[in-house]
Amino acid sequence: MAARYKRKADDTEIVRLNNIGLSLTSIGERLGVHHTTVKYRLDALGIPPADTRRAFMEDIFSALPVSQQEWLMNQLGPGHTVKDFVRSLLIKEFMGRAAPITES
Repeated sequence: MAARYKRKADDTEIVRLNNIGLSLTSIGERLGVHHTTVKYRLDALGIPPADTRRAFMEDIFSALPVSQQEWLMNQLGPGHTVKDFVRSLLIKEFMGRAAPITES
């Protein structure tokens, strides 16, 4: 009987990490597999890898109305990048939705 292939990385985790936009290399490093394994699993599942190039932000920015584009540009600068801005939005949203920690 032929040996059955054992997956080293869980497909569900690969898909979840891909959905948040991590690169194939980053996903592989987190899961302890080579990035080509991640690409192979995504291909087998019929899921395209996340676009981690600059086009990601261009797609978001170009979909905004001009007034929102202007507002966003006014929020950013040399000391506050779009990366910092997105991080702060995620933290704010998490803090607003996360269950409060109660002391026992």
